[in-house]
Amino acid sequence: MWLYFLLAVIAVLLILLHHYIPRKRVFWTFFAVLLLTGGASWYLYPRQEPPPPLTQAERDELAAQQEIFAAWYRDYQKQVDQLDNNWQRYHHILENFKEDNISIQTAYVRLTQLEKDSGELRERIARHTPPRELSDANYDLVTGITVKTNAYAEAQYRTIALSKAAADPANIRSDDQEEQSRMLQSIMNRESPAGLFIASEVSALRDNLTLPAEEETEQP
Repeated sequence: MWLYFLLAVIAVLLILLHHYIPRKRVFWTFFAVLLLTGGASWYLYPRQEPPPPLTQAERDELAAQQEIFAAWYRDYQKQVDQLDNNWQRYHHILENFKEDNISIQTAYVRLTQLEKDSGELRERIARHTPPRELSDANYDLVTGITVKTNAYAEAQYRTIALSKAAADPANIRSDDQEEQSRMLQSIMNRESPAGLFIASEVSALRDNLTLPAEEETEQP
């Protein structure tokens, strides 16, 4: 579409030049040079050849890679959902304490349980390694996802653990509820992980594990 638009613009410009250039020989010389330059550029411009169609063996291998990754990703997604759930619990505890809906003793008990759950989830995530059956390229991408997820789970656990330690009634430094809340909020703001950014790896895996568009249309 953009090519037709460009040609239309060039045609309009040529009409205007033909109208306003008094010496027509100059116009036709310019027109000839433009035509030759455009033709040469079109002829010499490298054209991208379409990739050859996949063989049946390559299709079978792609299908196998899809199944391997899908099985791994199902469990991974459950773990990410648990990370989100733990983080929501953490914010809910701190928000309830900030609003003075629960005591520091209750906040400490809940943070203690959350620390335990977060630690167990962190260990499960660390054990959920990339499948060796993946191709080298896909294995490296999944490894990138696991490295980022392990770092995120570790940072989340550390934030919860530090908050629990700070909320311990036996060691807390102030009896003032507002001061206690500010201290817990400060830990959350300082230690919270920035986020789990794996969109680039997931996008690359999607590209690797998807049939070319031309071949998808040929499927019965």
